[in-house]
Amino acid sequence: MSKIIMNIYSVLVVTVLTGCGILLPQASKFESIKSACVEGEGAACYSLGLMYSKGIGTKKSDYQAREAYKKGCKKANNKNACSELGKMEVLGIGKNRDNYRMNVNISKEQNTSTLDPKKLENSKNACAQGDGEACYSLGQMYSKGIGVEKNYDQAGKAYTKACEVRSKSTYDACYDLGKLYFNGLGVQRNYSKAEQLFKHTCTETYSRGCADLGHMYLSGKGVKQDHTQAINLLHRACKDGDGKSCSTLGTLYTTGQTVKEDYAKAYKLFDQACQKGDALGCYNMGNMYENGIGREQNQNDAIHFYGLACSSGLQIGCQSLKLLQERL
Repeated sequence: MSKIIMNIYSVLVVTVLTGCGILLPQASKFESIKSACVEGEGAACYSLGLMYSKGIGTKKSDYQAREAYKKGCKKANNKNACSELGKMEVLGIGKNRDNYRMNVNISKEQNTSTLDPKKLENSKNACAQGDGEACYSLGQMYSKGIGVEKNYDQAGKAYTKACEVRSKSTYDACYDLGKLYFNGLGVQRNYSKAEQLFKHTCTETYSRGCADLGHMYLSGKGVKQDHTQAINLLHRACKDGDGKSCSTLGTLYTTGQTVKEDYAKAYKLFDQACQKGDALGCYNMGNMYENGIGREQNQNDAIHFYGLACSSGLQIGCQSLKLLQERL
């Protein structure tokens, strides 16, 4: 009988705590609450912790909840944040970073698994008849050495034909042709033509050229340097999934070059870059955590991100990982 009473009591306690005791923040307020926490508002950090722990307005993350509570408690001495942090410490919740994976998006430029070496001659014949798709496939075969020896000259000719014919691969062909002109592969290096082709492939529905065009304007390589245009294009490319652009922007916000220095924005951009498969973005995340740039030092997180960069083949990531592990 007493056991039944205890069970009923437990249900009542849970109902009171979740039903009336805690006023949960609105999902639509997530970004503003997050910004307020970054500025050091203890109550905002407590609310942010609640949002992460319950998945309100964001993906559920015990690790991020613990980090928010920690900041609210240690930096602003918020009693509620300290209480929640204490509970998580006792229960051992949120100590390890959530399962963080690099989502490497294989672009059409890299994905050549659909190309059949045996169909080289068929592609040649179809391209000669004006088939844009066949010309693009032929260009890829020549540029990647699939079924034939690598030949950038022939790849350029095939891409040129494919770029001139309207098909579902027209923009891909024009973009790849632009890369050949930019790098001087199989054709005489021509930055003007590369710029023209990158502009052509930077549209509302297709954005692969935006990143390359942005980097050209940023460095002034072959074009008149234009920082405003560069930043706009890189932001667009980053938003559309280009990790390298996110990483470049993160570096600019870290150094204050051409934009106002903003470590919070830099962190967010490096985070995006890393998730999109950019090894340099992962390395920079590690560097921010190791040195406490724009956030609290966390050697374990630094090791985690250096490890991601290293596993992706970035040598400086491997070196930093080794040095940090040796110091600990």
